[in-house]
Amino acid sequence: MGYARGGYCEEAFGVFKRMVHSAEAEPNEATIVTVLSACASIGALSLGQWVHSYIDSRQDLVVDGNVGNALVNMYVKCGDMQVGFRVFDMIVHKDVISWGTVISGLAMNGYGKRTLELFSRMLVEGVEPDDVTFIGVLSACSHAGLVSEGVMFFKAMRDFYGIVPQMGHYSCMVDMYGRAGMFEEAEAFLRSMPVEAEWSIWGALLQACKIHGNEKMSEWIRGHLKGKRVDVGTLALLYNMYASSERWDDAYKIRKSIIGTGVKKVAGCSWVELEVHNNRLDTSDTCNI
Repeated sequence: MGYARGGYCEEAFGVFKRMVHSAEAEPNEATIVTVLSACASIGALSLGQWVHSYIDSRQDLVVDGNVGNALVNMYVKCGDMQVGFRVFDMIVHKDVISWGTVISGLAMNGYGKRTLELFSRMLVEGVEPDDVTFIGVLSACSHAGLVSEGVMFFKAMRDFYGIVPQMGHYSCMVDMYGRAGMFEEAEAFLRSMPVEAEWSIWGALLQACKIHGNEKMSEWIRGHLKGKRVDVGTLALLYNMYASSERWDDAYKIRKSIIGTGVKKVAGCSWVELEVHNNRLDTSDTCNI
């Protein structure tokens, strides 16, 4: 569906609903998977539930394969892990996407230890994890404070499964060290990376510096980023850190950099509301510091 691919998720659902009610054409599996993906991308649980009800009304549609995976993805991204698990258990032919989706969902919703239990079950059933699965596993280790386990999984991913780490894996590892207050390990890991760290990594580490009150590391990060293009979120973290420490000169310099991007403060709203009403918001604003 063109609307869904273009990011117009509500419009995509509207077309799907008219398609169902008009009965002029019956939605096929590909259409259903696409509209479920659209619901997941905007966190529209009620719309996804409507699609699920429609699937159940069709005797020719089975909650398995692509449809089953799309349903699990919709529920976990909308935060309903209970129903997501129920659908996952209904899938007869679980593939790496099925397992990876529910593992990532558990990690995203804060079920750290349960994520690792499910990962172990996946391996016992003979399904080999892919790079996406390991992002979920490493994220779970990060949020649960399971540093030694995270290091072990990262090494296993690279050395045993032959998966080349991507930026998402590196980000999880730095975030894990930062959350645990292990800043020396985080710095050593950053220096060992074969690629230049992206904004998400610096932002995660700055957030950890703020939580643990590590101004020395925040200064190291600022020095490393000096003269480079930095996203507004990272600049905002730096500004808040300087302001909380009453370092007003430094805070003022960062504020000037933020103003230089032309970004204005948006009124408070949820992530879902932001995506629905302004789904073409440009989040790529950057500036030099």
